[in-house]
Amino acid sequence: MNNLKVGNSEESFPELKKLVDITLYSMIPLMVLTVVTGILSNSMTILAVALDYGLSFIVQLFAFKSIRTIVKSNVMKFPYGTGKLENFSAIVYGALAIPASLFIIYSSIMRLIIPPAISFGIAQIPLIPNLVRSILLFWKSRQLMQASESPMVHSYYVNFKVSTIIDTSLLISLSVVFLLVNLGHGQIAYVIDPTVSSLFGAYMLFCGATLTTGNFRVLIDFPLPEDDQLKIMAILAQEYSDYENIGNIYTRFSGKTRFIELELYFKKELSLAEITNLGQRIESRLRQHFRDLRFVLIPLCDKTTSEKAGYSDKNEGN
Repeated sequence: MNNLKVGNSEESFPELKKLVDITLYSMIPLMVLTVVTGILSNSMTILAVALDYGLSFIVQLFAFKSIRTIVKSNVMKFPYGTGKLENFSAIVYGALAIPASLFIIYSSIMRLIIPPAISFGIAQIPLIPNLVRSILLFWKSRQLMQASESPMVHSYYVNFKVSTIIDTSLLISLSVVFLLVNLGHGQIAYVIDPTVSSLFGAYMLFCGATLTTGNFRVLIDFPLPEDDQLKIMAILAQEYSDYENIGNIYTRFSGKTRFIELELYFKKELSLAEITNLGQRIESRLRQHFRDLRFVLIPLCDKTTSEKAGYSDKNEGN
């Protein structure tokens, strides 16, 4: 769920939308430039970057759609997120990145065995604009982090921080390779390019596997284990004197988060403050067992209690 700070939502949300738009639109020309350069230079490193651009473009389309869904739905009056659309996009990226990274690693190994002809001068063409883009978007996302609690903003911040480091490393590596070629040490240079691309592929493989498994756990809800259910009942038993009856207990866990929605029945004369205090006590007890918890107390009146429990006048003779 994307959640911008309430006090700054009207200001920070348009900035988030601008960040998403700039990220997507700036990616298109650089993706084309990188693909063309990778083909012309025959550099496996640049081809790997181009492939990563293509996969990232798919993820950015999901973010692009997510922002417009928010705007269309509530015109920024309630700037809360897009469900699990971002998690799904991350799974798509991860599922595509795993075979792509394996292809990059395989191709890099083959190039170590049989080095091809590479134009390292052409290969450097997209690296500088890539680095400039990463630095500017990293700076922009870091600014937005100060005004927003959105997971989307945080993901952009981390992504561009890593991109800046990678783009800097690639630029330095290929610059060294270009210098070695001009100094007559081409044999060493032709080993560096596939080595760098294989490391890039390994990083893609790690990210793809991490994103796929992590977001799969978030997307899939599982029932709470029996031991956890018993802990909940034990806590309710400790507080039984402060409520009339138990209704439905809705529980599940997604990733590492436990979701507990609890229906409790109270007498009509019970004050809201007393109900709130009870809810806080129950949540405090639950957090002693479950570190990552989302708890909701749903209070119901005494009349509903008797009817739902089967104690209405109609059932008294049964």
